[in-house]
Amino acid sequence: MFATFCETSDLDASLYRVDWIRQLVTLMDDPQLEVHTAAFQALDTFIKSVPKEEVEPLVVPLRRTIESTGAPGVWVPGFSLPKGISPMVPVIIGGLTSGSNDQREQAAYAIGDLVERTEENSIKPFVVSFTGPLIRVATQATTHPPAVKIAILTALATMLERIPTFVKPFFPQLQRTFVKSVGDPASLAVRTKAAQGLGALMRNQPRVDPVITELIGGARNNEDSIAGSFVLALANVIQNGGSNVGEKSKELCAELISDAFKERHEGEIVEYSVHSRILSHSSA
Repeated sequence: MFATFCETSDLDASLYRVDWIRQLVTLMDDPQLEVHTAAFQALDTFIKSVPKEEVEPLVVPLRRTIESTGAPGVWVPGFSLPKGISPMVPVIIGGLTSGSNDQREQAAYAIGDLVERTEENSIKPFVVSFTGPLIRVATQATTHPPAVKIAILTALATMLERIPTFVKPFFPQLQRTFVKSVGDPASLAVRTKAAQGLGALMRNQPRVDPVITELIGGARNNEDSIAGSFVLALANVIQNGGSNVGEKSKELCAELISDAFKERHEGEIVEYSVHSRILSHSSA
């Protein structure tokens, strides 16, 4: 009945849009096929009835509802229908590419939430639609606050954790995005999240040595606070891609460790942890 209303009515129902987002997305977690299918169809018709220039205010309530629907690692039945998440995609992409900073942040988190709650084959058709804009916004990250950058890096890392095969065509761009973010001068949290994402990428990337060389260069050519983040990223790369690390790269890592302890640096505790992890993989 609500879908019919959206298709035929010219009445202004904009005051109720957030309420319907909450109701319909929540009902997509109903175990009954008839219920979550009807919820999907109603949500699809509803979103299509909203003018494109008015979808961005729906981003934050949409993400909050997705986050509270189901649980990470448990497929939401309605999301896992064929094209089940398609009604939400234009809202999320609109918020990510042209919304406010808060809307961009929540849109990025929404992508990660959907990846964690949607069956792999159902999320596959939307991987390009999500990954491309995430990378594009990330490359413009100098204009965004750390919270937006962290949300984007979190979403990309979630995709690498959950659906690495589907994002494989984006590995080169992801590598550049993570390495660039490891050197972010504005935020330690951004650098740490990027280091974790780079480690996740290296689990599925056979060519590890060029990344190691680049990270070692970053560690040697930056001030201690940023250099420490490059070393942390190096440790994550070694930990996740250790079997693909060549002998020359191991030697360069050993030299970096040796040089790091010749004189006092900031963040020695972090360096000690990195030292232990690199040595354990080198000896292995």
